[in-house]
Amino acid sequence: MSIEADESRVELEIDGKKLVGRPGQTILEVAEGHGIYIPTLCSHPKLSPTGACRVCLVDVGRKDRLETACTTPISRGMVVETANERITASRRVIVELMIDDLSVDVHSLEKDGENVLLELAESLGVKLDRKKLLTKVKEEKPTDARNPVIIREPDKCILCGRCVNACNELKRYGVINFEGRGYTMSINSGIEQSLLESGCASCGMCVEVCPTGAFRPLARELVQREIDEIMKEGTVYPVSSLTLSRRDKLGLPPLEEPDVSDLAIIAEKMKSVNETCVDGGDDN
Repeated sequence: MSIEADESRVELEIDGKKLVGRPGQTILEVAEGHGIYIPTLCSHPKLSPTGACRVCLVDVGRKDRLETACTTPISRGMVVETANERITASRRVIVELMIDDLSVDVHSLEKDGENVLLELAESLGVKLDRKKLLTKVKEEKPTDARNPVIIREPDKCILCGRCVNACNELKRYGVINFEGRGYTMSINSGIEQSLLESGCASCGMCVEVCPTGAFRPLARELVQREIDEIMKEGTVYPVSSLTLSRRDKLGLPPLEEPDVSDLAIIAEKMKSVNETCVDGGDDN
C-alpha cells in the first residue's frame, strides 16, 4: 500500500517550494495548481499543450537549454526555476520578436478588453520604442470578412497555434493549419482560401481560443450598424416609388409598413443565435 501511495506522488521543487504532483502532470499544471505564475500565450484549458509560443520557458538545471513548462512532465526530485535572469532574458527576446513580426500596432491586439501580448511585454520590461530585432517589414494581409459569422484579421496573428489546435483537435475539421516555416510561417484556412471557401463550419471555436482578436465575431462589428438602421427606419430594404408603381400595375397589394417592435424581437433573436455560434455551440 505504501509503495502504491508513493508511486502516485511526485515530489519536486519549484522556485524553492517543495511541491507534490501526480505522474503525467506538466510543470505548468503543477505550478498553476499551487498558485505559481508562468506566462504562456499558446496554452488553453481546452487544448493539448504544444509549446508553440515558447513563453513558458523554465530552467530545470540544464546548461544547454530551457524547457517549455506546458510540455515538460514532472519527475521526482526535479528542481525548477520559473523566473531567473536567464529565463526572463529568453522570454523578453521571444516577445520582442513577436511584436517586431507584427504588421499592425501591438495596441490593436485586444480581445474582451485585454491585450495579453502588450501586458506580457510590459511585465518583462520590453520597450516599444527600442531598436527592432526584425528589420524586414512584414507584408500586410487583407481582412477576411466573407464568412457570415467570423471575421479574420491575419495581421493580428502571433502564431500561437490555438486556432489550429482547436480546429484540428477539438472539432476535427482540419480547415485551419500552419503554412511555411520560420519567418514565412503563417496560419491559413484551406489552401490560402477565405474561411467561407475553405469548408469552415463557423463553429466559432477559433474565435473562443484566439488571444489577440485575429479571429473574432463578425456580426458585432459589421452587422450591428445594419440592425440599428433597420430599427430606426422600420424597413429591411428601402422601397422605391418605382417598386410601388409596378406592384400597383400588376394588381399586387401595397407593401405594409412592418411593425418595428417585431423587428426588435428578430434582431434580438439573431444576436442570441450569433453569440451561441461564436461561443462554440454544442461540443458534441
